[in-house]
Amino acid sequence: MKKKRIGWRSPALVAATSLALMGPACAAPSDAERIADLERKLELLTQRLLQVEGGTTARSDKTPSASAEKSAASATAQTPEPEPSASHAHAAPAARHAENGVPIRAFVDVVYARDKPDPTGRKGGFGVGTVDLYMTPSFGDHVKSIIELVFEQEEDGSMVVDLERVQLGYTFSDALTAWAGRFHTPLGSWNAAFHHGAQIQTSVLRPRFIAFEDQGGILPEHAVGLLGSGSVPLAGGRLKYDLFFGNGTPIVDGVLTVSGYKDDDNKKMLGGNLRHEFGGSLEGLTLGVHALSTQVSAYDAAGAVLGRTRLNVGGGFATLERNGWELMGEYYAFRNRDLAGGTGTHASWAAFGQVGYTVADAVTPYARFEKAALDQTDSYFANMNSGRSYQRTSVGLRYELNATTALKLEVGHTREDQGGIDVKSRGLRAQVAARF
Repeated sequence: MKKKRIGWRSPALVAATSLALMGPACAAPSDAERIADLERKLELLTQRLLQVEGGTTARSDKTPSASAEKSAASATAQTPEPEPSASHAHAAPAARHAENGVPIRAFVDVVYARDKPDPTGRKGGFGVGTVDLYMTPSFGDHVKSIIELVFEQEEDGSMVVDLERVQLGYTFSDALTAWAGRFHTPLGSWNAAFHHGAQIQTSVLRPRFIAFEDQGGILPEHAVGLLGSGSVPLAGGRLKYDLFFGNGTPIVDGVLTVSGYKDDDNKKMLGGNLRHEFGGSLEGLTLGVHALSTQVSAYDAAGAVLGRTRLNVGGGFATLERNGWELMGEYYAFRNRDLAGGTGTHASWAAFGQVGYTVADAVTPYARFEKAALDQTDSYFANMNSGRSYQRTSVGLRYELNATTALKLEVGHTREDQGGIDVKSRGLRAQVAARF
């Protein structure tokens, strides 16, 4: 919608001009206090006029607290607001830029990593994480978009560019926004709340089993197709949903892959979530359920078919953000059916729980436990490089250097089942993550 500009005939501007002219003329020298009061009112009115003129909203000059920013960060990122953790101080410039071009936000991080033992045989060292460009161009009334372009450095030093999200949406009402394109699958709360910019999540790493596909995740974290989302008031809170229909997701050479253009076997993916965000005395609490179903074909590097599986996933999730506390948990139950090998149905599960507490709006110690019990006779996991059972305990500390930059330190201990052998490893991560 085009911003309305204020002309010289604007009633508000006329009032401001009148105050400026009348104040000195009508006040006697003994009315110093009245003059000062009028000047203060004129200053406030002038600021408001400038804000309306530039398309901004009134905001506090105080820097938002870290806890407030992280609380906002847990809002869904499937909405057109591109960066849920953006402070009011950041939102105002974005509104001004919207009149002049495409609003762009960016995220960058640098990390030090050390693992013992390291499967690559390398020593600990520094590396560039991701450079994430996040754009939300508007195309007029009701039409919105999300575009996320990520630059990543591979372990061999090469640079990879991924178009992680391209969503075009039309808002009919609060109850329905229809999207088309590539989006994050709305499983659980983490994948919808936290995108590829590391600054908005409390921890350094995502839980391993919900890592992005090319980073060892075992779930489809992206989809290409159609997405519907919305919310309605219910019982003092809001009932929200996401429902999607898109291309299938094959396993290629041991890695789950996003079908970015057409479909390998015309077997679509269907899924979504339903959640309730409580209000009143339970404000900050969200409870939800999620599900996904699709047929997954596995191929080797030469394109030969290794297996086909009906992937069926269901479960629930919960988040609580209140009074400095940040708690979240997700559970996934797999009931996968072998469509090629005749081995029947296989049951597996994975879950994580994380808790953090922000002290003095700057320091957040946190801890997370995650576990995946994956049936190794299930073709879906057997054909995936990362489809092994494991459990990991992580503890960390996040420190807000300022409103846009965080320093994180995280250590973790992992036990993984490698063909019946219990392999243990330890990891250390230090990260500086910023947004601008």
